[in-house]
Amino acid sequence: MKFRIAFAALALLASSAAAQAQLQPLTKIVVPYAPGGSTDLLSRLLADHIQRANPGKQFIIENRPGAGAVIGTEAVFRAPPDGATIGVVANSFLINSKIKQLAYDPLTSFEPLCHLVDSPQVIVVNAKSPWKNLGEFLAEVRANPGKHSIGSLGPATTQHVAVAMFLKTAKIDLNYVPFTGGAPATNAILGGHVTSIIGNYSEIEPQIAAGELRVLATTNATRIKPLPDVPTVRELGLDFEVVAWFALVATGKTPAPVVASLIDAFSAAMKNPDILARLDKLQLFPVNKCGADFAAYLKAQDAAMGPIVREAGIKE
Repeated sequence: MKFRIAFAALALLASSAAAQAQLQPLTKIVVPYAPGGSTDLLSRLLADHIQRANPGKQFIIENRPGAGAVIGTEAVFRAPPDGATIGVVANSFLINSKIKQLAYDPLTSFEPLCHLVDSPQVIVVNAKSPWKNLGEFLAEVRANPGKHSIGSLGPATTQHVAVAMFLKTAKIDLNYVPFTGGAPATNAILGGHVTSIIGNYSEIEPQIAAGELRVLATTNATRIKPLPDVPTVRELGLDFEVVAWFALVATGKTPAPVVASLIDAFSAAMKNPDILARLDKLQLFPVNKCGADFAAYLKAQDAAMGPIVREAGIKE
């Protein structure tokens, strides 16, 4: 019995060592958004953990924002298929393919790694503003069409879709202002440069907690646990729902053993209690669906995205 246990333990160690051996000495995670946002924070958190869990392996973050996340995603597409370059993707990964010509196909040009987390979206105004709820804000906007603005990550991002659906369903006229990341959008509303923003709750939570920003509604299907008193847009009569998801892909034709080792590394990190505790503080909801499961999710999301983009009126 002791021999069998010892043999199993040695086999596990050998398997772990083999998986680690497939990781490149240096792996670059391309984040197609500006530093400081949810994707950036998530990527740095996981990179630091995986690097410590795999001695001799280094994981670094490269922020390459612009063109609605196309610049960073195309960099991953054009990288050598050796697992040394992987990329963060979100809803815009699929949205872009519906509105513009791309050098890549989101379903065939990459190797799906892991669907990491989902993130709630919130509509907020500056806490110094006079609007205490969404009804008051909408009344002001309708009384003064074109006077006020709404910022978000964009264009062709989750938040851009949320903005478009918000304007369409509420029948309001707000000037849309796109930003390269959640942090720049947050700075803009704090500085009074935009009237409102739609963004990831995880990026805005510190300013909400500090009393600097006021949440008017969420775009989730249900109220979120940290904001039990904040209604969803659907509760307030606006018939839409937008949820952000964050995931990882590798360059297409990356060898299967390398893909498997990357999946093993990130999936293990997403099960770590310290990582889960940090995600809870960041208000990012863990999913951790990898490989074939994530590929199936991408395919389903892609099929649903066309009608959503058309309904929202998103164009290049």
